[in-house]
Amino acid sequence: MEETQTLTPLARVGFEGASLTFESIAEPVLTVDQGEHFWLDARSLLTGGLFEETGEYEKLSIPVTGPVAVRGVEPGDALRIDVHEIKIADRGAMVTLPGRGGFTGGLGRSGHVVDIADGYVEFDGDTRIPVRPMVGKIGVAPAGPGPDSSTVGIHGGNMDCKDVTAGAAVVVPVQVAQAMLYAGDLHAAQGDGECSLTAVEVEGSVRLSCTVVPDGGRPAVPLRRPVVLSGGSVITIGDGDTLDEAARLALDDMLELLQNDRGWPREKTAMLLSSAADVSVSQLVNARLSAKVSLPSRYFTAEPFSLESSNTMNAQVSDA
Repeated sequence: MEETQTLTPLARVGFEGASLTFESIAEPVLTVDQGEHFWLDARSLLTGGLFEETGEYEKLSIPVTGPVAVRGVEPGDALRIDVHEIKIADRGAMVTLPGRGGFTGGLGRSGHVVDIADGYVEFDGDTRIPVRPMVGKIGVAPAGPGPDSSTVGIHGGNMDCKDVTAGAAVVVPVQVAQAMLYAGDLHAAQGDGECSLTAVEVEGSVRLSCTVVPDGGRPAVPLRRPVVLSGGSVITIGDGDTLDEAARLALDDMLELLQNDRGWPREKTAMLLSSAADVSVSQLVNARLSAKVSLPSRYFTAEPFSLESSNTMNAQVSDA
C-alpha cells in the first residue's frame, strides 16, 4: 500500500493555501478520501524574503496550510492523522524578541539564518545540530471562531510537540463536518520547550493521510484533547495559561485513557503513571503553553494506542 501511494501522483496544496487561523467556515483547498495520501507545502520565516530584508521580526508570522476536507468525517469522530513524510529546505531561521522566551533576563531582537546539509543544522562554524524534522502546528477546525494558528487547544494547533515526526500520528477530536485539517510550521530541529521562542523554522512539505478511528478501536471515553502516537509511546497534550495547568490536563487525559483501557481504580492507574510515564514541556513561549505526558504503548491493551510500523521516512532534502 505504501509503495503504491508513493508511486502514484499525489494531490498537493501549495503556499496559496496558507491561513493564519484554524477556521471552520473557510472553503477547503483540497478534499480527500479517508486513507488518501496528500502533500501540504508549509511556509516559514524565510518564505518571501522579508526575514532578510527587515529586522522587524514581530511582523512575520508562520501560517498553516489548509483547510483540507476529509470525506465521511463527522463531529464526535476521533480522526487519526498520519505523518508519512517530511521534506525540508536547505536553509532555516530563528529569532528572539524582547519580552518573549523562557528566560528571566529577557532577550533582545535577533535573527539567525542557518544552512542545513548532510543531516545537520550548521548552527555555527564548529557547532552542528542533528536534523530531526517535525510538524509544529497540526489540527482540525474548532466548532466556534477560528483561533490564531499560533494557539494550542482542543483542536490541536500550535502544540510544538517535537514527537510529531515522520512515522507519527496525531489523534484529535473532530468538531465540524469533514474535520477541516490544517498543518504547517515545520522545524528542522527543536528541543522540548522551544525556549527562545522559535526552533529551526524551515520551509518544506509534509505528506499526510487521515482516517476515522473505528468504533471498535475508539476510546470508550470521549477524546478531550489531541493524543500523539510516536516512537512506541502514547503522548497526551495539555494546554493552559500556565505549565501547571497544561501538565495537569495532560496527566488527567492519560489517567482517563489508561484507566478506561485497563479497568483499574483511579489510584492504581495513577501509581503506574508515576512509575512509568514522563511529564515534560512541549512549548513554554507562546500565549498558551503546552505540556505532554508520554507513556510506552505496551501499557495499553487495545487500539488506537499502538503505532503500526510502516515504510514512512523522516527526510531532509534541499528541493522541498
